[in-house]
Amino acid sequence: MGRATLLAFLAVSLTALAIGQQPAPQILGLRLGMSYHRAHARLTKIGEFKTEDEGQQVWTLSHDKHYQYVILGFDRDRTVRYITVVARPDGQPVHYADVGDLAGAMRSGGEGNLRYTWKANDRKGRFEYLAIAKGKDQLFLNRYAIKRLGAANENDEGD
Repeated sequence: MGRATLLAFLAVSLTALAIGQQPAPQILGLRLGMSYHRAHARLTKIGEFKTEDEGQQVWTLSHDKHYQYVILGFDRDRTVRYITVVARPDGQPVHYADVGDLAGAMRSGGEGNLRYTWKANDRKGRFEYLAIAKGKDQLFLNRYAIKRLGAANENDEGD
């Protein structure tokens, strides 16, 4: 009985570890599926509005040591559809592995144009999403994005 309990514990632990290695459905406290108003409340605490174009907003981050900009897109229901952060050129670099387990990602591109893509599932929000880390460097990313799959752009026409 002790051995069976140990094996069950190991199986649960490994499952939890594997789930923990997928990229999170949030960046800087901004979560996929978050309401427009909650997203704006968070954004005003961490940055300054820069511009809006075609349903996409760009914010300059005030004090983040890793990222300079955050770009948000909203769906028809005015909830966060995607979040992209752009690395601060003079900031503290972010390793691709800081985003998620590289073994679970699809790698594409090469030197000067590297890309890691994860497909993940958010059980809390009940949606699938992509996480994409891009960079020119072999170790550090320049841009990181998460995007809900199946969410229509707020500018898409209704049926």
